[in-house]
Amino acid sequence: METFNIDQIEELLPRYCSGEATVEECRMVEEWIGKSEDNYRIVKQIYAIDQVMGTAQMESKVDTEKALASVCGRMILKSKINMFILLQRVAAILFIPLLIVWSIEHFIPSHTEIAQLIEIKTNPGMTTTVNLPDGSIVYLNSESSLTYPSFFSEGKRSVQLKGEAFFEIQKDPEHGFIVSTPNHTQIEVLGTSFNVEAFEKDSFISTTLVEGKVRFAYQKNHYPTTIVMKPGQKLVYNTISSQVKLLKTNGETETAWKDGKIVFQATPLPEALRMLEKRFNVDFILSNNRLHNEAFNGTFTNQRLERILEIFKISSNIKWRYLDTRDTTNERTRIELY
Repeated sequence: METFNIDQIEELLPRYCSGEATVEECRMVEEWIGKSEDNYRIVKQIYAIDQVMGTAQMESKVDTEKALASVCGRMILKSKINMFILLQRVAAILFIPLLIVWSIEHFIPSHTEIAQLIEIKTNPGMTTTVNLPDGSIVYLNSESSLTYPSFFSEGKRSVQLKGEAFFEIQKDPEHGFIVSTPNHTQIEVLGTSFNVEAFEKDSFISTTLVEGKVRFAYQKNHYPTTIVMKPGQKLVYNTISSQVKLLKTNGETETAWKDGKIVFQATPLPEALRMLEKRFNVDFILSNNRLHNEAFNGTFTNQRLERILEIFKISSNIKWRYLDTRDTTNERTRIELY
């Protein structure tokens, strides 16, 4: 029985698999292969790797095969280790990085960049301004968040809003702009100025169009529905009943917040209190049903909340007081109107 030199077999295996071995060398390797099933599997794996390397046109083919053959030689000496499983792992370690590099060079343009999502949030009682990658400007109201990509790719301009924001969209007729809001609603524009109020906790979403053209999309009876708005219109969508109302407005009341103002124009008290809640980070409680029918006019800029409530008291005999609370988890001050 012929005794095989492991070092010699180690050197012959790569040449045998690549078809470069002599007739005598092939005879030696084939005799060695016939000695065990493990030997046959090793050669089969080396041959498969050699074929893949050739297909991928790897210039380091010979060095890789020698490294693999060296690993295989050491594995032969460790008879108690499952050679087949280890060789598979070695093949993956050697081949996968090379395949990734080859794929990047052949299929992915070198200038490709992945856009990163950016989320901007405002604290209670605060506002901020966001400049989008396309030059559009977004004014973000209190307790709101805006999510947008670091750059707009493939002609698609899309952002996500939770809360309230005023948009000044850079005109680009070839690339629309989409604002995604809660409850499966969207506002699609081409170039325009508009306000959106879409807080997740509320049962409505409103859009006020100042100029341009927008298309409001929503679900009605589980079917996609759209409404095209005109300047001077305010759309109010009820997220519970899926009902839509279109109202006339000059937009001043809805958009004054971005300039640090509060404007009431025959504004019902509940709506006026919502505006004050966002501005001053408080919660109002209406304990007198009569107050729901009250409406107010006025413009406030730097006035304190107490001053505005005193004006309510004088004009409509509305009383108010701060409420004590033991709930330390609620950071908002509670004020009762009665």
